Amino acid sequence: MRHFILGLAALAAAGGAVPSAAKEPAAEQPAEPQDDPAKFFVFHLDGVAFETARADYGYCIGQSWRILSLRDKTPSQGGLLGALINGRMAEIDRFRMRNAAMRKCMGLMGYARYAMPESEWKILVKQGDIVVADNNKVDPEVVERLARLASGPTPATERLDP
Repeated sequence: MRHFILGLAALAAAGGAVPSAAKEPAAEQPAEPQDDPAKFFVFHLDGVAFETARADYGYCIGQSWRILSLRDKTPSQGGLLGALINGRMAEIDRFRMRNAAMRKCMGLMGYARYAMPESEWKILVKQGDIVVADNNKVDPEVVERLARLASGPTPATERLDP
């Protein structure tokens, strides 16, 4: 390999063309990160009353809140490090499963799902997810905010598939 690289350097120094495979690739511009629509979304239903939206959220949160990951139910291997990794993976599983349960439940009630920028989402749900706030409890203030969005004007963001 060393001889090949030296040969390319000598060829380039002599004014010869360096094969394209040996050239360094051009630095690609990093793509702007997209907000994940599986994580950051709100529901909306035209013509729904605020009280109805709040009750629907309450029902669906009740169905989704106690979801556990299989990782929560199985003993962890690997000592302390294994327990830490398993705990974090279980947290991610619960988050994803709660979001999926909320999408299914609210979708069955006729709500459409709309994308929301991550920065706004974190403020809306107090750094938590659509079911629980950062303290792992259902926050009535967050439910009120979500219900206001669900019963208010149609969001200007992209409508997502259920």
